[in-house]
Amino acid sequence: MKITFHLYTLSIVALSSAVINCGGPAADDSALDTETLAAPTSSPSRIHIMPLRNPSDPPPSEDRQSQAAKTLTNYGGPVLKNVKVYPINWGSAPRCSSNIDSGYTALVSSSIYTSLLPQYGGIGVGSNHATYTDTAASTATSLTDAQIRTELTRLINAGAVPRPDANTYYPIHFPSGRKITGSDGSQSCVQFCAYHGTYVLNGVNVNYGIIPDVGDSGCAGGCGASTQCNNTTSVMSHELVEATTDPAVGLATVYGPPLAWYNRTYGEIGDICNGQQATANGITVQTEWSNKLNKCSVN
Repeated sequence: MKITFHLYTLSIVALSSAVINCGGPAADDSALDTETLAAPTSSPSRIHIMPLRNPSDPPPSEDRQSQAAKTLTNYGGPVLKNVKVYPINWGSAPRCSSNIDSGYTALVSSSIYTSLLPQYGGIGVGSNHATYTDTAASTATSLTDAQIRTELTRLINAGAVPRPDANTYYPIHFPSGRKITGSDGSQSCVQFCAYHGTYVLNGVNVNYGIIPDVGDSGCAGGCGASTQCNNTTSVMSHELVEATTDPAVGLATVYGPPLAWYNRTYGEIGDICNGQQATANGITVQTEWSNKLNKCSVN
């Protein structure tokens, strides 16, 4: 099984010696570990992060570069042409759960999907499905990405959620007080707001998202400038759209397949516009990069 994940941050995945490094531009030249694993509990992947940033802070110098430099390139990997969202609540309903449920329904039929994303490989309207609340999920306050992947695999094998196909995405939402640790030791609400990732199960990619409670200490003020519920829908829109346009980014080792829509300097479609909020189909979302308009937009 191959595993990796992509963080919701301003960081990028840099390429060095024809392999993707997940530590950003200052990382060493070692390749992303893509060994085949015997079980989803193994965690060879490396992650790339950038610290949480208050939206009121001035942008880093690279954000002031020319807009043309932000163009996304198609590297030939898959996209989720008609994404099927299967949200999962970890243990109990998170705060803003009603906003989350209605938010995914609004997102997949919003102008982002009808107007903005068709330019990226013909992506179209998606569908949202009933949220599954995993009452058997661990009640531990500290969780690792490996533990979460193991539980998602259990849910898939048990038929609690549909098996993955070429369009499925499983965003996992957590109640307050859960600290999630990535494979490099990075933690939710310390280094990241959320991330999306991919692992291979029985030859099929499992595309998933990790969305902690963005109202928890550390995330509050660093994951959006609006209310907690608005920041939640904004963060989850970032992950959903990135998982749609570049679902297998973590499995890529070169600038080529399975990498899909990507920018060598800025990263994925949401990274270019990180923290810029707008409204689409009645909910707060993050804007996404449009090659066609040469700017961050929702249409």
